[in-house]
Amino acid sequence: MLFMDISTWEPHDRDEILKHFKELKVPEGIKIKNQWVDLTGGRYFILYEAESAEAVAAFNLPWSDICLIESIPVMETGEFMSLMSKYK
Repeated sequence: MLFMDISTWEPHDRDEILKHFKELKVPEGIKIKNQWVDLTGGRYFILYEAESAEAVAAFNLPWSDICLIESIPVMETGEFMSLMSKYK
């Protein structure tokens, strides 16, 4: 399943966030598709595929002490439209 996470942090936590990024280890069951940083600061977006809820938890838990993570399950538009056409 695909997830889009939006992580936000306070400006005073910037150095700790950078340290976390340098030490980032992607757990088994997570495949990062792409990631972006808000150029105005304080936000990070990541699109990834997760094999299980346990993998999502293992990926996000190490960040929970310094940032707020909004995790949103997503689907590509074409796939969604195909799925929805079955319910018309």
